[in-house]
Amino acid sequence: MKSITKNIGLVCALSLLSNMAMAQHTTVKDSTKVASTEQKGGDRNVMLNAASANSGPRNVNIGLPASVGGTTILENDLPVVYFFWPEMPYKAWRMDAMTNGVKLLDLGQTAINIGDVGFSVGTYDNLGTDKFQGNIGVNSNHFGLLNGTANVSGAFKKGWKYSVGAFVNYDPGTYKVNKNDIDRYYNDQTQLYKIALTKDYALDNVNGSFSVFYKYANTKSMTMQQYAPYQYHLDGSVSEIDGFKIGSDNYIASQKFNVEDAATGNVVERDALKDYGSSSHTIDLIGKNKFNNGLDFNYIVRLHSAKSGMYLPIMTGITEDKITGELRQNVMALASKKTPIKSLTSLFEVGKKSGKHEWKVGLNQWLYDIDKFTTEGVMYQQTVEKNPRIIEGNNNYTYEYHNGTENKTALFITDKWDLSDVFTLNGGIRLEYQSLRGDYIDNDLNEESNLPYLSKTKTDIEKDWFNKAFMLNGVYKMTSRFGLLGEVTYNEQAGHLENYSAGNDPRLKKSKIPGAGFGVFYNHPWFSVVSKATYIKRDEYRSTVNFSSGTETVRPTVSYDIETIGWTTDVVATPFKNFNLHFLFTLQAPKYKNYAGTVNFKGSNTSVDYNFNDNTVTGVSKMLIEIDPSYQWKNLRVWASARYFSKEYANLTNSLYFEGRWETFAGANYAFNKNLEISASAVNLLNQRGAQGTISGADLFTKEEAEKKEGAILSGTYIRPFTVEFGVKYRF
Repeated sequence: MKSITKNIGLVCALSLLSNMAMAQHTTVKDSTKVASTEQKGGDRNVMLNAASANSGPRNVNIGLPASVGGTTILENDLPVVYFFWPEMPYKAWRMDAMTNGVKLLDLGQTAINIGDVGFSVGTYDNLGTDKFQGNIGVNSNHFGLLNGTANVSGAFKKGWKYSVGAFVNYDPGTYKVNKNDIDRYYNDQTQLYKIALTKDYALDNVNGSFSVFYKYANTKSMTMQQYAPYQYHLDGSVSEIDGFKIGSDNYIASQKFNVEDAATGNVVERDALKDYGSSSHTIDLIGKNKFNNGLDFNYIVRLHSAKSGMYLPIMTGITEDKITGELRQNVMALASKKTPIKSLTSLFEVGKKSGKHEWKVGLNQWLYDIDKFTTEGVMYQQTVEKNPRIIEGNNNYTYEYHNGTENKTALFITDKWDLSDVFTLNGGIRLEYQSLRGDYIDNDLNEESNLPYLSKTKTDIEKDWFNKAFMLNGVYKMTSRFGLLGEVTYNEQAGHLENYSAGNDPRLKKSKIPGAGFGVFYNHPWFSVVSKATYIKRDEYRSTVNFSSGTETVRPTVSYDIETIGWTTDVVATPFKNFNLHFLFTLQAPKYKNYAGTVNFKGSNTSVDYNFNDNTVTGVSKMLIEIDPSYQWKNLRVWASARYFSKEYANLTNSLYFEGRWETFAGANYAFNKNLEISASAVNLLNQRGAQGTISGADLFTKEEAEKKEGAILSGTYIRPFTVEFGVKYRF
């Protein structure tokens, strides 16, 4: 925290050099660029999410597996959280009535602007309006969701504007729970409040404004992932077991459970909702200046303070009791205490359109402090049934810990260069210094210690990296309708303090991510098509993997590479008036590389060698199809979205897999007038109750072991069951 405090004065002084108003942003489509230098493309509905936790955008496929944190989310051009663990982005952000703009940054834009990998979603807040206005939205579903959001904005004095917003969400999930054991709204309880004040001004050579934005968020949830038991079949299908309906029946044993207190060593009872929620305060200083010579100077400085906890139950496999024959679900609950987190992040940008160039120079200064992150984990067993019960007497306790500060200082430059009427280049470079300073608890050094966990010997962390990112893409219009496009990207990602949580030295190395694409486009009055081949590779993945053997689960930190080649075709068509169709087809082959090692199970004093080289990446389909039609008739808009995911491997050995599946959505919006609108939509129209993702505790299954799993009772994650949603929105 000392490093953050020292820099507050410097950053605030820089921020007060100028003042700005938040620019109005329009939605940028996230399909591949179809036309020459324009940002055209179909709407891939990034906010439609079929995951069990529908609190953020879906993951946009890039051929690499999504991070635990999912799609990076920006608010007013800065990430909503510095790092996703334990403060996941949805704990500090939601789409609400005060959100007045959304855009999607592609792979290259994300690498240059924020130094991250993948697509990122940017949202913008209403920071004040010249005239009084507002909107209120109320949403629900047939499971009993209670969701409301509102925003009012206006001006109260010449040059002064304001905006106030609120968001409240109480989500009971999709299955009924025993209210005596589990809160009805176990899935999500969130309150979020925002207020903004903006001052416009005009000086001799500049027009601009300055905004102060404040946000408070409070959220509690028990289900980052939802699990169910099912009968697995070797053709990749699953069937429901007797007495358990996937998506409708509860598989959480209790809201309360026992852990071993890391500070005292005593066994204590904890509450998954009350003890592991998250609350945060965020203050943004936002400015924009437009100088008479065409120069723009934009900036945002953010101070974020949170106390964030995380409760994550992981089903690690089902075993059979040797005496009674009863099936038992092995559970590992990772319960991270409410951790004090503070960050000071900033973005300063200077840019101008000069002749055939449109350039921008930016500076990021990000400081992050996490105070003694501690996970008090417990491994236990529960019965395999609807509303299961915990089997007492066989708990094992585990811990995780890291502490310290992270710093990132980055300079980036972008330029859009129209070399001629038919040839345009976009380029960018990011140079970033990153440092880690802190400590962790090395399990090997403390193996003989009987002290409470937090009293054990700490090992210092001192790491420094210089990360680089480059991006270059071009469009060549060979005719008025046909042309070529190509892109090259390169990114480097270093580690985080979180990599030390597992209690061993992860031997962090920079991860290098090169990528390339080449294709063609064709524009017609009725349709636009782009088709291109792509390549992306990432080495030095560092992640914690849950390996299971019998009832024992260990969490070593592993290193591996992933390489993907692919081919994507994107079509946007308007064959007749008021009808729009977006079609996306992708083939890809993501493979593990340099993924081999040995995992040790100390409880049984055994070790298992593994080699996943050239195996297909789990949870990633080789074929993706997306179809998004919509039709506008007077005040009624009808839309649908269907996504096909081909076979996905469910474990690292590729000995088990899930058959292909469709994720389907549909809805209608009707505007009675310019003020009142109603909507209705459905998720999972086909009501697929099959599983997806991974199979718990199966990553070490050999093909011979897997062949014996026909009809076996396993457990894993699944998409949301059929859900009908409806809402009302009133603008004034």
